[in-house]
Amino acid sequence: MKWDYKYKPKLLFKIVYVCLFGMGFLLMCWWWISSISGNFVVFNAEFQSHASNFSISLMLYVALGYFWTIIGVKFKYIAYLGVFVIIANWVCETLMTFYNTLDIIDAIYGSVGVVISFIFLAVMNKYGLEVETKI
Repeated sequence: MKWDYKYKPKLLFKIVYVCLFGMGFLLMCWWWISSISGNFVVFNAEFQSHASNFSISLMLYVALGYFWTIIGVKFKYIAYLGVFVIIANWVCETLMTFYNTLDIIDAIYGSVGVVISFIFLAVMNKYGLEVETKI
């Protein structure tokens, strides 16, 4: 399947995207390691216990939002995706107690991950895109 990219991100925004996604991935790896070995703490125990929700939300939204941006999806739909991820996060953390333990702090951390991604995507959408030229 061939994708037609409408926009090309500027180099700075490509670098920031890789850094954001990479930070989320590293935090997720550190969370996995700390869940196996309780002695492995990166920043502090409070952040460590909620890093998975922050990382998953950040990586999911920044990856989909970045892809949708370069293929030309209207930004309002990318914003709707962010709202959906936040709502899904809160539903999972508060209403689905049969599946997950009730943890509002986890939902807050997930929402912060989405907000950080949204800020990046909004700035990239405004200042960081060039129209893709076909050869």
